[in-house]
Amino acid sequence: MDNLTHSLAGWAIARAGLGRVSPGATAALVLASNLPDLDIVAGLAGTASYLAHHRDLTHSVVGLLPQAVLLAAVLRRFVKGSRFGPLLGCTLLGLALHVVMDLWTSYGTRALTPLMNDWFAWDLVFIVDPWILAALGAGIFLSRRLDAPGPARVALLACALYVGGRGVAHDAAVRAAVAAIDEPVYRVAALPEPIDPLRWRVLADAGSAYHVGELRLGGGPPRFVRRAKAAETPLVARIRESSAVAAIFLDFSRWPWLEVEETPAGKAVVWSDLRFDFPERRGFVTRVEVDAEGRILSERFEF
Repeated sequence: MDNLTHSLAGWAIARAGLGRVSPGATAALVLASNLPDLDIVAGLAGTASYLAHHRDLTHSVVGLLPQAVLLAAVLRRFVKGSRFGPLLGCTLLGLALHVVMDLWTSYGTRALTPLMNDWFAWDLVFIVDPWILAALGAGIFLSRRLDAPGPARVALLACALYVGGRGVAHDAAVRAAVAAIDEPVYRVAALPEPIDPLRWRVLADAGSAYHVGELRLGGGPPRFVRRAKAAETPLVARIRESSAVAAIFLDFSRWPWLEVEETPAGKAVVWSDLRFDFPERRGFVTRVEVDAEGRILSERFEF
């Protein structure tokens, strides 16, 4: 999720009572709730490098303990009167919460790297969820205003119930989508919308085509557009094997969409991700341009 939500979550936990376990505990929770996103430095080597390393080892269960120990040690060194044990517990909790909150989204995270490099995404909440932000913000404000942990605890409980409810709604949306599509599909994604918890974008894979549309639970019948997939030609297969940028993107993309375009120099093989394909903006696109003989001229990834 976004870093404001991560920060508010760590702060709310501190206001709920854990901030009192040691001097520096609040800082530990807030900083740990953001620490995994330091992998953003990979973007200094380009967007493809960022995609390759973002939500990788720093977001995995394997990487939690080293980060927690390092942050707790730094805080213990600089925060007077702090205790390492409570600080370590707070940093572990903040880091673990970060990973879980990223799993809630459709972007997902590689929670088991380096044991396995698979992406996991639960598709429960939008990457910036205004309801979670509002609940955490209100809980922190009231907790500070009343100088009591109760409002922060209520806010955290409300967020947990909200995400659980979205999980129930997600399963219902998947079942409704399968029932509405008039051909067999072997995988379906119901992607959350940012405002309405009952509205979902649907992607369904029927093998030779995708069904793309949206539905609202309790609303009218869903409508889907059938989008036939482009055939993977020998050129596309060769690019898939030889382009480093394409390999990074296709490792990340759960719903790749292929297009081949004519260019003055030859052809462009373009992959996008249907999760991030919106009418107003097409995001997460990899473009590999080749000459008439199929030699790669350029390759790039754009958010």
